[in-house]
Amino acid sequence: MRVRVYKIEHLMADNIFADGSLLTLFSIGMRAEATVEFESGNRLEAVFEFPEADTLSFVEAERLIRKELSAE
Repeated sequence: MRVRVYKIEHLMADNIFADGSLLTLFSIGMRAEATVEFESGNRLEAVFEFPEADTLSFVEAERLIRKELSAE
């Protein structure tokens, strides 16, 4: 199985401003868009949501997707 993550973003994000200045970015969960190619030749494009993740790298997103698909 080959997993290609091509986009990672926050599920929900809010900017908190005070006196016109950005204080912080409050976010909940992460979303990863990926293409999964199976050994059979089938291909899947999907959006995976990880509501418990605060941050997510492309490598970690790939690992979590493989785990979700029971390939690990």
